[in-house]
Amino acid sequence: MDDNGRYLRMKNVLITGANGFIARSISRLLSESGYFIVGVSRTHKPIPNYNEVFQGVLGEQLKDVYARHKIDVVVHCAYDKHNIDNIMNAEGTRIWAEQAERNNVGLQIFMSSISADKDAAAPYGQKKYETEKWFLAHDHIVLRLGLVIGNGGIFSSIVSSVKEHVIVPLIDGGKTLTYLTDVDVMCEIVRDAVMNNNKIARGKIWYLQQESPVYFVDILREIQSQNNLFRIFIPVPYFLVFTTLNLIEKLKILKLGITTNNLKGLRQTGSRKIESDLKTLGYPEIPLELLIKKTII
Repeated sequence: MDDNGRYLRMKNVLITGANGFIARSISRLLSESGYFIVGVSRTHKPIPNYNEVFQGVLGEQLKDVYARHKIDVVVHCAYDKHNIDNIMNAEGTRIWAEQAERNNVGLQIFMSSISADKDAAAPYGQKKYETEKWFLAHDHIVLRLGLVIGNGGIFSSIVSSVKEHVIVPLIDGGKTLTYLTDVDVMCEIVRDAVMNNNKIARGKIWYLQQESPVYFVDILREIQSQNNLFRIFIPVPYFLVFTTLNLIEKLKILKLGITTNNLKGLRQTGSRKIESDLKTLGYPEIPLELLIKKTII
């Protein structure tokens, strides 16, 4: 009910890439906040916190979604990490964004990355940057993320690696500076944008990584410490890891939790200063110890 006593219709939020870590995290908070959540995923099966899930593949028009529901907000999380050149990720997102625009969706939120840059070292960052331009031109919202800390995604793969192996390779000795994003803070900011409370301005890029980057080796050591593990960290040259991953990707012999795009992106973003908007939005910096402690099950 609004200030004039009129009943308001519950907002319907469509989340693409519905079964991914970031999408599931966002859907949980939005569902708890009373929104009707529609998901799009590769497989048509129920997913917790979604009221309905439709099957959809990047590059194809969404079927039935707009015929069945009046969508108010679309949160774009869909991303195929095995699409190494990222062409289909970019084109597919654009197709769905334009379809949403034709169906009078009021707000679209594009989950991007601090790797996004016209001069990015990896196709991932280049295509993210190109895709962002469409959302900005149409007065929507772009959220750039660092390495998202939570129980899923790339960070979960990093934790599993530390837990499963006594000897842990350290790319470039672990001295790559890494910007972090807390998954809970990210979800709250998405919720604020969906609520349309004017806290999250439209037509701009918001940087949701913490102001101060940390060395990658410190992340691994904190995981080791909080899980009471003994691990041996062995420095490994970047080119050796990259060449190995690149060969695996070309031969398609394994599906790993990390890609050459991830390596390039982490290395490039760690080499430059990136301003954060978290302080402006009222979120203080969270110490590394507390960030990782929240993920320990």
